[in-house]
Amino acid sequence: MTEGLHDEFIEQAVKNPGATAVYSEAGVVSYGELDERSRALAERLVAEGAGPGVPVGICVERTPDLLIGILAILRAGSCYLPLDPNYPAERLDFMVQDSGTRLLLTTPASRANCPAGPTVVVLDATVRTEPGERPVPVVPGDTAYIIYTSGSTGRPKGVAIHHSGCLAMLSEMDRIFEGRDLSGVSAASSVCFDMSVMEIFAALCRGGAVILVESAVHLPDSPYADRITHLNVVPSVMNGLLDAGALPPNVRTVVFGGEPLRRKLVDRAYRETTADRVYNAYGPTEGTVFCSHKWVREDETGEPTIGTPSVSARAYVLDEDLNKVPAGVSGELFIGGAGLAHGYVNRPEATAERFVRDPFVDGELMYRTGDIVTFTEDGELQFGGRTDHQVKLRGFRIELEEVEARLTGCPEVREAAAVVRDNRLIGYVVPEGASRDGVWLDTDLRTAVTGRLSGELPEYMVPATVVFLDALPLAPGGKLDRAALPEPPADEPGRPSSVAGTPTEVALAEIWGQLLGLDPATIDVQAAFYDLGGDSLLLVRLARLMTRRFDRRVRVPDLFSFRDISSLARWLDDDSGETPEIVRSARLRAGTRRAALRGRSTSNGS
Repeated sequence: MTEGLHDEFIEQAVKNPGATAVYSEAGVVSYGELDERSRALAERLVAEGAGPGVPVGICVERTPDLLIGILAILRAGSCYLPLDPNYPAERLDFMVQDSGTRLLLTTPASRANCPAGPTVVVLDATVRTEPGERPVPVVPGDTAYIIYTSGSTGRPKGVAIHHSGCLAMLSEMDRIFEGRDLSGVSAASSVCFDMSVMEIFAALCRGGAVILVESAVHLPDSPYADRITHLNVVPSVMNGLLDAGALPPNVRTVVFGGEPLRRKLVDRAYRETTADRVYNAYGPTEGTVFCSHKWVREDETGEPTIGTPSVSARAYVLDEDLNKVPAGVSGELFIGGAGLAHGYVNRPEATAERFVRDPFVDGELMYRTGDIVTFTEDGELQFGGRTDHQVKLRGFRIELEEVEARLTGCPEVREAAAVVRDNRLIGYVVPEGASRDGVWLDTDLRTAVTGRLSGELPEYMVPATVVFLDALPLAPGGKLDRAALPEPPADEPGRPSSVAGTPTEVALAEIWGQLLGLDPATIDVQAAFYDLGGDSLLLVRLARLMTRRFDRRVRVPDLFSFRDISSLARWLDDDSGETPEIVRSARLRAGTRRAALRGRSTSNGS
């Protein structure tokens, strides 16, 4: 009988031990090996105190060891707390302390990034166990994982998801996907986001293979991209991959989530990929990955809805008094059912605020999503926005109040605000002692502020641009008027070039200017791509443009080795084709550094 998320993987491993479970640059692993190594590691964890109700942190790079570790934690009866080694130390420390984690699993490569405090178990070549041993029993109500989300108070909140919610998700996938769809599932999401649960277990619990990649921008460079049949992707990421002509060649199913999906992108996905099914999925972390979905057919017209609720989910559209509103009338979306989280870890007040009594089902709770939706006459949900200041950026959930709290925590800052414009996070800051009229800029102060935040927040929560103001605009009632915040100055990202530039630097400046919308003459060859307004999606296009311009293969991982045009030009001009020793960014704001950090030299045409 299936009680835990990992049980169905064990069944697949028993049936097909020789089948490939994981493809990655670090190695290919069979079901049998994944089963054996995770079983042996689970025994070590149990010996260290793992068991039901005990969270175990996992701080492991994106290799098969990550999957071995997650399975081992579940088989030990514990729940796993994902800790991205690229996250700032302060955030990792908070997650460990807030969750009460006392046991942490890591590898030699990631140990230096682990928070201090918990007992550390290093994942290495473990002793093989005898056949027939079973995992520590779990019950469906036990917690399977804890994932931290951005918090409006400035403190992230840990969402506790139970095994029964995960099993309901797998059952729903069986209803909407065919076996061929899950034969090769791309796993590009950070394990700190719940989409990773679907990517990993959709494959492993149904006999498919996980194609593990560093991030979505690394898809074009994966040696196993042609094995990907199922792709979960954020709309903005998909647009970037399509712009670069970088989609895997054999994708059959595309699942969009994390941002509003537009019909124009659906049409483009059908037209420019091999996909014959495109889905729009919706669901907060508190609802176990997704709670509604829609197959957006190729012959349909009109903007996609977020579909109908999953079989195991309940969805209500309610007014301020928690009364149901009729079809066609907007209201707030509340969700319940098998996928509903236990609540927030050690946050009873936040749990009571968001998880409220379900007035329509005795003894049950429902989650207040903060999303404005409308039920159509066909029973589908049409997304209409937010009731608060939570936003989604490239699929990442961000509470603007948390960013603002971090900004105002800087000693140089008196007041702060944050908004998302043109798919970029913009910070507005009133410095201590500000006295100038209108918008003004200070490069050193901007560097100090963003540098501090880069040490406290994940990359996606660090503003791409910081604008300094004398005062924040206020509405008549005295509250912040976000709509009145000025647009960032058009010339803000660039600074005058400090050198005339070599021919290669000039050519690179032209490419950067094309991608970033800047005058090449204003680009400082010492300025980092991200500081000029670039992002990880633009890196995919940059790699393709450079490959064509310089007749030399340039991969996205290569670009993570370089801070600026100057060092990049030296690499391109190096006849040996070897990556020169250069100054690496103190913290790669793309959050995807490992391909460059494994210490490998990148050779011409590799």
